[in-house]
Amino acid sequence: MTDNFFEKALAGHPIEEIPGMIEFDIPVHGDNRGWFKENFQKEKMIPLGFPKKFFKEDKLQNNISLSRKGVLRGLHAEPWDKYISIADNGRVLGSWVDLREGDSFGHVYQTVIDASKGIYVPRGVANGFQVLSETVSYAYLVNDYWALELKPKYAFVNYADPELGIVWDDVDNAEVSEADKNHPLLKDVVPLNREQL
Repeated sequence: MTDNFFEKALAGHPIEEIPGMIEFDIPVHGDNRGWFKENFQKEKMIPLGFPKKFFKEDKLQNNISLSRKGVLRGLHAEPWDKYISIADNGRVLGSWVDLREGDSFGHVYQTVIDASKGIYVPRGVANGFQVLSETVSYAYLVNDYWALELKPKYAFVNYADPELGIVWDDVDNAEVSEADKNHPLLKDVVPLNREQL
């Protein structure tokens, strides 16, 4: 948990580096039993900038991955928008890279995420994280269903590309999948056409 974990006011903060991306402060209420949070509430979050277009699709899927300390996942840009959050007491170092064509192509944003933060990630922005706690349950609310035939629409960039300037936590000892190790460098990524996303 961060120092400012409990009782934040619900707020949305647009990310300057990556247009359309928003970091949310999520109120977490705690007592001697543990804590509770309202992780997502459409009526409250749309006025804070959460895009209405997220709900224009009639598909919604909620995914959760469980990872242990040192695991590094990413960087992947799937063909859907996503809302990222932490479902337990874990923490991750989140990293995002804009892979959409335009002035922000290659721009990076990093922050530590715990249960008191949520991140809206527009499609075309690659998402990755490294686990800082013993374990973490990382949740993704997405506005399309996973399907194997969508794989060709994914975009990837290599987490270790020095051009990105991402500072990971002990990257030399990170546990990374073979697929993630072999993603292309930014210079080899074809920018995603915003009209086709």
